[in-house]
Amino acid sequence: MTQLTILPFKKNMDVRSDETVMQALRRGGYEIEGPCNGKGICGKCRIRADNPADVPQTDHRSISETEAREMGIRLACRLIPKGDLTVHLPDDFTVDARILEGEHLGSIDLNPAAVVVSRDDRYWLQYAGLDSQVILQKWDAQFSPKGLAIDVGTTTLVVTLFCLVTGKELSTTSSINPQTKFGHDVLSRIQKGSTPEGLDEVAGVVRKELNRLIQAACQKSNAVVAEILDVVIGGNTTMLTLVAAIDPESLGHLPFAVNIKGGASYAAKDFGLDINPAGRIYVPPIVHAFIGSDITAGVLACGSIDKQKPSLFVDVGTNGEMGINNDGRFIVASTAAGPAFEGMGVSCGIRAVPGAVEAAHFDGETIDIKTIDGQPARGICGSGIIDIMASLLKADIVNPDGRMKSPEEKEDLQVSVAEGLRLVDDKPVFNISAGVFFSQADIRQLQLAKGAIRTGIDMLMSEAKVTAEDLEDIILAGAFGYHLRPESLATIGLIPEKLARKVRFAGNTSKTGCAMMLINADLREYLQKQVQRVEHLPLAEKIGFQNLFIENLNFPDSGA
Repeated sequence: MTQLTILPFKKNMDVRSDETVMQALRRGGYEIEGPCNGKGICGKCRIRADNPADVPQTDHRSISETEAREMGIRLACRLIPKGDLTVHLPDDFTVDARILEGEHLGSIDLNPAAVVVSRDDRYWLQYAGLDSQVILQKWDAQFSPKGLAIDVGTTTLVVTLFCLVTGKELSTTSSINPQTKFGHDVLSRIQKGSTPEGLDEVAGVVRKELNRLIQAACQKSNAVVAEILDVVIGGNTTMLTLVAAIDPESLGHLPFAVNIKGGASYAAKDFGLDINPAGRIYVPPIVHAFIGSDITAGVLACGSIDKQKPSLFVDVGTNGEMGINNDGRFIVASTAAGPAFEGMGVSCGIRAVPGAVEAAHFDGETIDIKTIDGQPARGICGSGIIDIMASLLKADIVNPDGRMKSPEEKEDLQVSVAEGLRLVDDKPVFNISAGVFFSQADIRQLQLAKGAIRTGIDMLMSEAKVTAEDLEDIILAGAFGYHLRPESLATIGLIPEKLARKVRFAGNTSKTGCAMMLINADLREYLQKQVQRVEHLPLAEKIGFQNLFIENLNFPDSGA
């Protein structure tokens, strides 16, 4: 069977007999433009093939003789490989990062921390790092040890159930973090949880929801909670502190003290989780008050600390955390981005559910909208927000300073896109469908989030003395990045333009890293040793931070 190598991901996959490259890419979770749906008419699905002399040409009016012969340009929908083939995706590709998440787990040796031992007609829990075994009071001969990888995000909760005998993922459940009712940012949660009554409330709601998700995960896989003996939990320090019902007050002011220890295991009752009472909760290492176990788990999942060439890791969420390696150093930083990238704090923002706008593309005449499952638009999720913003900039509906044009100014715009400009409460919006729109206020929220993350990237690269040309890749983590276009990220200025072709989406690396440490306990000690050499860069204390942030609020000039 023919093997297809996909760049920039360096991923290999088999191509079936008589299958086009386009069909193979879509089967593998990769999407590139193809409005004619594989008929070879539109010429949009241009890819670049290595060794073009050995690759059949796909004649089309959009491909010049020089492009075909010397550059290896081909149409993916018309190319049927005759042998092993390496192709470069165009800048406007999207990829389902959930597929990439699973790759990290496939090569992990099975060595769980929790092992059940039968002796003297009793069952005992043998747990890595504990000197003595514990009698399992609630255990049945038919039970099989299970474990959980939990990501406690500021906006979203994710619970994944694994079999500790086979290492197989059994089920995943997720929901909005109910603490959002106390505020979308960590500071609001810290303030709420800094009194005994408030702490009971914020800890209580998230524990209740986590336990509901655990029950749901068990029901989906015919498991019972008493089988769960080990949990690895990723989260920023505020979320970890609140789930553990620890006073978070010290995280709200200098010197930003963390009152929960990372790289350690806890009793199940310490986190209020309804698992086997003898079960343990492991919290991966914590680097700093602003760099929690979700980030250390993430860099483990991506192998970022071990990389020989400079690589940039960016976890995009309510908080933007990032790390970079160069010359033996690994430097991390964090910045407050706000919830816009996760579909929150935006007029019509919603989670990635059926009907959410997940993609948009301006083709020079119209803005095409794609919703999850093809259902009528009911809101916009994180990836859709990025794409819509990029499309509005390209269509000249929004100026580089972020000002949206009013309906009175639409005479200079393409008629098809100009019709989307409306007034809501006397303010301009871009209408997507009935009740779904993108407003001037939404643009401002996105500017703040984008500006914060871009400033962190710029300052981190400067500190590490790394240029865009030096970087081998930029790894974008975070559940919102399942269907993002590198081109859109560069268009809005979230990443430098030269990095568009170096983007790799890694999905929810916090969940993946936690799963890796759940499956193989040796990785816990390995990560603990690695993070000892990690340096923290306090962005807000650096000279020039504020000026650079203000500069990065603007969008790049789409005409440049």
